[in-house]
Amino acid sequence: MSSTEPVGLLQVAIVYERPSAHKVVCHARCISVGKSVFPGDSVLPEDSPPDDRTSPARVLRIYRQPFGEFTELTPGWSAVVELEGMDLSWVQPMANLRVVPPTTGTER
Repeated sequence: MSSTEPVGLLQVAIVYERPSAHKVVCHARCISVGKSVFPGDSVLPEDSPPDDRTSPARVLRIYRQPFGEFTELTPGWSAVVELEGMDLSWVQPMANLRVVPPTTGTER
């Protein structure tokens, strides 16, 4: 991926609940330009370096009343976003989260 391609970005507005150590329910807005965020995407803090060992979170669900489930969160829209991951302590209000490409299966 080149550095000129748009990247999916979410800005966390409110953390509603942390039902477990591995799950967070928050309200977030898609703040990227020209790039949506999708269920199944993996996200990390926007400012995390590429070699950081922070485990990414996976977007489980995106929904908003009265619309229901979203298949994508387009730029400018906000919704309830459920995230799942190993350590989600970095998911805080006003945190910007960037979508990261899926791993290729080459673990080090």
